Amino acid sequence: MVALMILLLGLAVGVPGAMAADGSFADSLAQAGAAARKGDLPAAIKIYAATRRGQERNSTNLCVLAHRYCDLTYLTNSPSAQKSLLADALACARQAVTDAPTNATAHASLAVCYAKSCAFANIKTELADSRLFKIEAEKAIALDPKEDTAYYLLGRWNYEIAKVGLLSRAYVRVVYGGLPHASYQEAVRDFKKAIALAPNRILHHAGLAMAYQALGEQKLEVQQLKKCLALKPIGAEDIAAQKDAARELRMENR
Repeated sequence: MVALMILLLGLAVGVPGAMAADGSFADSLAQAGAAARKGDLPAAIKIYAATRRGQERNSTNLCVLAHRYCDLTYLTNSPSAQKSLLADALACARQAVTDAPTNATAHASLAVCYAKSCAFANIKTELADSRLFKIEAEKAIALDPKEDTAYYLLGRWNYEIAKVGLLSRAYVRVVYGGLPHASYQEAVRDFKKAIALAPNRILHHAGLAMAYQALGEQKLEVQQLKKCLALKPIGAEDIAAQKDAARELRMENR
């Protein structure tokens, strides 16, 4: 499942309009964002840490902070630093869900954080976290069927569980209480739902291309890879997915 988690390091849930809710909060985000753009990771972390102390009961702002902590992982190649940042993101997302259990974005944010945390876990813990991100993604969709990120995550879950090797199946049985039903066809279904909700997200098209590749549908895979190159990136995760798509196309054309 390593490929899944590497890709997910860039994935975050948007919270439209959240910055406008609180002037001082927006100012803090702006200051931290400026520090991050300069590559000053310690300064950005310090600002976010101070900002968190005033947002314990604000689910919307906590989701924004979870998103921002995830974004900071791009500023370092240190696994320990990335792990620490994701722990902060996870804490914010968990608190957001606690404060507002019917907030779909909070559950989607928590799903993303669990997914990202898998990159730093052993196989058994990785599978346990994959179960948690699936649960949270499903909760997000139940609360808001328009949560495209949640559908994307379900697509990734179906893809990764479907391709788990024989050596890992024992762990799957322990974590899930048996082998859960998952398939590449269901991954296609979920990625298509994510695309229907957010057609300009390169990440969603990249996921669909990956599922088509697993099914041996080369023509459909190439169509999606070309779509990835035709779209304008929305965030760092789309940029990474677009680069991967270009690399895959070059391999297809060999």
